[in-house]
Amino acid sequence: MSSIQTEVVKMIAIDIDGTLLTPQKQISPRTQATIRAAQEAGIIVTLATARRYENSKPFADLLGIQIPLITCDGALILDHPAGIVRHTQLLPAELAQQTVDILVAHRLQPIIHHISGAIEETWSGHAEFDNLGLERYFREFPRVKRKPHDVLCAGQPDPIRVVSFASEEAIERVTPAIAQLPCAWNTIQRGNYGCAEITVMQHSCSKATGVAILASHLGIPMTQVMAIGDNNNDREMIEIAGWGVAMGQAPEAVKASANAVTATNLEDGVAVAIERYALLR
Repeated sequence: MSSIQTEVVKMIAIDIDGTLLTPQKQISPRTQATIRAAQEAGIIVTLATARRYENSKPFADLLGIQIPLITCDGALILDHPAGIVRHTQLLPAELAQQTVDILVAHRLQPIIHHISGAIEETWSGHAEFDNLGLERYFREFPRVKRKPHDVLCAGQPDPIRVVSFASEEAIERVTPAIAQLPCAWNTIQRGNYGCAEITVMQHSCSKATGVAILASHLGIPMTQVMAIGDNNNDREMIEIAGWGVAMGQAPEAVKASANAVTATNLEDGVAVAIERYALLR
């Protein structure tokens, strides 16, 4: 991609984990101050994350964000701080059930993420398929609706996405079968719950489509959007933005898709990128 910036940045979309946050899950004082400076300069700042809204909004509150957040890898955009659903990209229930069937055949527990009004819901199968990674997830989201696997999605409302947590080897084994479905999917080698993850969504859904939808709503051309991320699920967002920035610790494929590579999340990489490319300091 071009390394020459030609447009003024009017909107910044920032991934949360591995990007906005330090490894200790904090936003550094420098990053907070730099984001505040960008907002004071009239630049719109939002978050574009794989997280649910429920565990994203504390960071948006801390940063004083008062525009929609892009959550669930682009599948759910909600006004903030009101929490009102602005846009969804839902996975058809029939396709979600096919995903469930594949995961169960590999003895992986499916997690189904729904939105009901403005309430996020977690559905899953019976507990015999639970594993260590799920224990950590369920501690964070303890309200789980349990259903038999064969009707977990069949005949149910279209969900936001289907997720599974397991060892990296188990996720690698199930990926070829998931890849045969007419869906969008991504994997993370080690996520917030200490294990690998696979996420399955509607076929056109990604952080990139979420950013594009929000930018269009705000009347901002993609050429004036900066996106900052560090992982495989950030790659399309980085590619579609007028100025895509990869974190210093990002995989080489993600760095190759970016216009620029900033410092790591241990070194205030988000602040460095905003100062250099948005505030032009």
